[in-house]
Amino acid sequence: MFEVLKTFYMTHYNFAALSLLLLLLFIFLMTKRNVRIGVVVLAAFIALNVFLFKKTDGKAWTIYIDQPETTDIYGQRQTTPPIEMTFSAKKNWTITDEKGEVHHWCWFDAAWDRFASTDVVAWIWGENASKKMMKSSETRLNEDASNN
Repeated sequence: MFEVLKTFYMTHYNFAALSLLLLLLFIFLMTKRNVRIGVVVLAAFIALNVFLFKKTDGKAWTIYIDQPETTDIYGQRQTTPPIEMTFSAKKNWTITDEKGEVHHWCWFDAAWDRFASTDVVAWIWGENASKKMMKSSETRLNEDASNN
């Protein structure tokens, strides 16, 4: 468990900082003899680490990096197959390619991409309302341009 958490915390240091803050808060609460809140903080610390371990241990993530199209000396387009990279916590958590770039991918990166691509307006108002609103603003913009 410690090896998996150590490799996870080295890459995602924001979780390591949160875990360290919870541990320091627990120590502070115990020095002030505040046992009830200290137990709650310790439970949150343990729950966070168990959650991270369960999401990470024994799993592998595969991504495909598309290569740009190149042209040869005769002007023919040549496509190269995408590079396949597989990441797992115990074997190859980070991969360094021939250019010296370090690559990493795991469940947190996939969840963050899903969250970052969420259309908040469509989520709050519903999909149809946001599409109608975008369509109406596009129509108004086109009408304003034709009037000038």
